[in-house]
Amino acid sequence: MMPTPAPDDFVTTALASLAATLPTARLWAAVAPQEPAGQGAGADHIATQFAQLQAAEGFIAPDTASATRLRRLGWRGPLALLPGVADARGLEACSRLGLWHGIGQAAQIDWLAAHKSQQPQPVLLLAGAHGMAAHHLRSRYARLAALPQVEDVTLWAQASDGAAATALIAALQPVAQDWIGLRSIAVPVQLQADMPLPALHSLAQQAEQHGWDVELMCCM
Repeated sequence: MMPTPAPDDFVTTALASLAATLPTARLWAAVAPQEPAGQGAGADHIATQFAQLQAAEGFIAPDTASATRLRRLGWRGPLALLPGVADARGLEACSRLGLWHGIGQAAQIDWLAAHKSQQPQPVLLLAGAHGMAAHHLRSRYARLAALPQVEDVTLWAQASDGAAATALIAALQPVAQDWIGLRSIAVPVQLQADMPLPALHSLAQQAEQHGWDVELMCCM
C-alpha cells in the first residue's frame, strides 16, 4: 500500500499539478480569516496556511489582520485584500502593507479619493455576484483610473466555479470586449484529490480567446 502523502506534500503536489495543467493561470493562496484570540489557533492558523501554501504566486487575505500576519511571516510577494476594505481606515493598512485591494462598492471609491498617500495603490474592480453591476463598470473604472491614489486598475470578475466563470465572461463581454485595462476571471479551487482540472482547462481556453487572464484562488 502506498503511503498517504503528508498534508504539506499534498498541497505542494496539488499546486504543482495546477501549474502544469494551467501554465497561463496565476495561482493565489486564499487564507481563512484570522481567528480572534481565545477562539482557536489564531495567528498559528495563518502561519500553518502560509507554510503549506507559499508555493503560490500570491496570497489573498479576507481582512487586514490576516494580511498583517502574512507580511510578518515574511511574505513579500503580491498580497490582495478581498473583498476590500471595510472602512476608510483600512486604506492605511493597504498603504503600509503594500496590498492590492478590491473595489466592489461606490463608497470604497469615495474613501480612496479622500485617502492621503504618497504611494499609489493597485486596485481590483470587482464584477460578478459580489461586485459592481455590469452597467456601472466603465464609469467606475474611469473614476478610479483618474485618481492619483491609484496605480492601476484590474477588472476582477469572480465566479463560484469554472462553468459559472465561463458564463460570466459571456455576460460581461459587451462591456469588456474593448476594455483598455487588465481583466481577470477568478475562481476558487479547493486543493483536493479530485480537482476539476478539465473544467478549469476549458475555462482557460475560453478566457484566452476573449482576452482574460485566469486567477485561481487556491484554498485548503
